Order: sequence, then structure tokens, then C-alpha cells
Amino acid sequence: MTIWLTAWRQTCCALLLPIVCAGVALCTGNAQAQIPEQLFDSLAARPASHAGTNGPPISTRGKTVADIPIWKRITLGTQRGVNAMRDALDGAKVHIGDSADEILGRPAFPFSKTRIELDLVVLTPADLGFDGRTPIADIYRRAEHLGLELCPAETGPQLRLDYVNQPVGEFLHIAMLPIASYDGDPVDLTVGNGGAGLVLLGGDGRGDLTLHSSVKFVFVRPARIALPNSPSQSEMP
Repeated sequence: MTIWLTAWRQTCCALLLPIVCAGVALCTGNAQAQIPEQLFDSLAARPASHAGTNGPPISTRGKTVADIPIWKRITLGTQRGVNAMRDALDGAKVHIGDSADEILGRPAFPFSKTRIELDLVVLTPADLGFDGRTPIADIYRRAEHLGLELCPAETGPQLRLDYVNQPVGEFLHIAMLPIASYDGDPVDLTVGNGGAGLVLLGGDGRGDLTLHSSVKFVFVRPARIALPNSPSQSEMP
């Protein structure tokens, strides 16, 4: 089922995303997941720039994270645990894919015990300087280089609850550390509207999975943004 949903999701993204309104979004807070290199061991020996992704690095485009406008602000911690989240999604008539529903209940899927506000942004691999199909790991590395952060896993279901006016044909890939299914498969989340209602889907979260440059990713914009060339606290007298 996960493989079918992944293929369906990529096809929808490639065919439908270019015709829907573009969004730009970011997330904030200290609860954001950083991008551990060990997650992508299969790519560890390969540089982020490779054949087929010949766009210029974001740093050469004269942009910083401060240049990216916030798309949406959400609050984590409004649903205390998986049962409350599932009830809320069911009440909102959201269709939850099998693999998405599975990882919601996994012990590794955290739910915040306190309310945390996150500022979200939406960027495509093309926005980050990539062309063609690009591994997720490379997309995340370049976003991290820009100053963005991965979303906590709870961002997916919470955004699904909050984003009730999502345009038909839009699918937003949550940039997150994947959660292992019962079989050990890495699963990440996508928030979409395929025309038959709002959906929360699980898909292949492997770092070497390649996605088209038009796929929309949701990242977190940090609450505190360092200015270019500004000294860090450790460097200050």
C-alpha cells in the first residue's frame, strides 16, 4: 500500500502541482528536528551536488532564510496524543492513508506536551536551485544550508487540521525525519487535496528517493534568524 501511495503521490505532484497556486512557508521553535547525516548513510560519501541537479547552490542566489516570507503559522500540542489527533482528523473528515495512520501510533512519533508555535514556509527543489529529479537527502541538506529546519512529525497532522482551504490538486510534502513503520520502512507525510477531500498520506521516506523539482516541501523557519556574517554567541566577547 505504501509503494502504491508513493507512486500515486509523485504522479499527482508532477502533473497537478504546476497548475495550483504557489505557496511559500516556514516553521519556528526549538523543537525542530535537525538533519542527521547518519539518517542518509547511503548518501554519506556523495556530495550534495551531483549529476542531474545542476542548479546553483542557494548561497549563490543571494538569498537567506530571512528573505523567505512565512506562509502559515501552526501550533503544536493542541491534540494530546495519537487518539485525540485521530479523533480530530476523523471529525474533520480527513482521509488518512494506511501508512500515515500506522506511523501516527508508533512510539517514535512524538506529540508535544506543550503548545509550540511554528512558522512554516513552502519551497520546491527548483527554489533551492535543483533541476530535474533530486534525492530527498540533497534537498534537505541544501535547505539546512540556507538556514531552514525540518518539521517535527506532528506538523503533518496538525497542518492537515489547520489547512482546510487547500486548493484541489495541491500536495505538500512535509520535510521531516521519517518514522519507521512496523516493518521498518521509513515513512514521511504529505498533506494533500486530490479533489475527493482532504488527505493525509504516508510515503517512502528514504533519503535516496528522488522527487521532481516542482514538488512542494514544507519547512520550518526558525524563530531566531542569524544575520549574514554576524558573530555567533560563542564568538562574542
